Amino acid sequence: MTQTWLLTGGAGYIGAHVLRALHGAGYNVVVLDDLSTGVRRKVVEGVPFVEASILDREAVAQALREHRVDGVIHLAAKKAVGESVERPFFYYEQNVAGMVSLLEAVRDVGVPRFVLSSSAAVYGSPDVERVAEATPCVPLNPYGETKLIQEWLLRDLAAAGVDHSWVALRY
Repeated sequence: MTQTWLLTGGAGYIGAHVLRALHGAGYNVVVLDDLSTGVRRKVVEGVPFVEASILDREAVAQALREHRVDGVIHLAAKKAVGESVERPFFYYEQNVAGMVSLLEAVRDVGVPRFVLSSSAAVYGSPDVERVAEATPCVPLNPYGETKLIQEWLLRDLAAAGVDHSWVALRY
């Protein structure tokens, strides 16, 4: 049986590439995007599209149920470092409150897999030649902080016994 993945931010630049790769590999994909920076035409024809914010827990839960989603690939986030310094509350609302809302829907529906698009910004500016996963995380701006908090939310849910597996990609 083919897995179905909900791809948040799937109408964005990276999301469109991930969508094409998943779709080309034979996975069922559902795109959820609020189109604040994404473009609807980037979504592959025939792929279900839900125009909604990750802050809309009910819309996310409905999409998860309706499409019988097996996993979430979460790319939807605000990502401009300079803007995060100028508008920290906006970044915390979008990236942290949005993640909480998304994870509540995932938990409520019982989706077992979660892939987070995190960032190397969680490391800050480490004084090492080669950054490794164990390098201390000392973000320097609200963007990096919000990405690290997203990782903590996933870690804490797992520690609380929520039945899901997750991975955070720090590129």
